Amino acid sequence: MVRQLFEEGLELQKQRLLEIRADAKEQRQEHRRRHRDELQAMENYYKDQFSLLAETLAQERQEIQVRKKAQEKALQKMKKELRSKMQREIGELQQIILQNDRDDFSCEREVERLQQRIHTASFQYSAGHLL
Repeated sequence: MVRQLFEEGLELQKQRLLEIRADAKEQRQEHRRRHRDELQAMENYYKDQFSLLAETLAQERQEIQVRKKAQEKALQKMKKELRSKMQREIGELQQIILQNDRDDFSCEREVERLQQRIHTASFQYSAGHLL
């Protein structure tokens, strides 16, 4: 009877030890599962953050390209307008120079004509005094 009680007690302790081991194993598995879930949640969070960052950078790059093209277009327009204005002003200056050259030429011809008349008058005056 004592032996049977001892064996039953031993069996109860074995049973209890098996239950404790099973509980510990279950707790470790639960801990691993929670840890894995936390890691997965963190990984998903950072993936989302990197995706948002990549999307933001892509949008900024696109906006920069759009601004750059607009600036280039505006610069080309300004260059074209400036070139046209300069060509017009150069043409006007050339016309002014040509007109001044014509006026100078006319003045020079007038001076030459007057010098010729003075020379002729001077010659006539000299010839008249000699006689």
